[in-house]
Amino acid sequence: MATLFVGNLAPDVNEGDLRHVFEEYGRVTSVRHVTRKRLAYIELDEKAAESAVAGLTGTQLKGRTLDVVIDRAGGGKPRKRRRR
Repeated sequence: MATLFVGNLAPDVNEGDLRHVFEEYGRVTSVRHVTRKRLAYIELDEKAAESAVAGLTGTQLKGRTLDVVIDRAGGGKPRKRRRR
């Protein structure tokens, strides 16, 4: 699985719009839409995510140019607790 970061969303984009657009590239397993910040995280399998990045970066959705990248934040490792 891979998570895509999608930025620069129009204020009226909803989860259904995002699913519709990204399902053209593969099965979407989850959508986290942060409306206040106009961004979303979309989870797909690795190959579908790579295809979606190539196919959707720079395209328009409801008048806004999408920014689509594979989210690598956190590196998948659990955070260590700091001792005080």
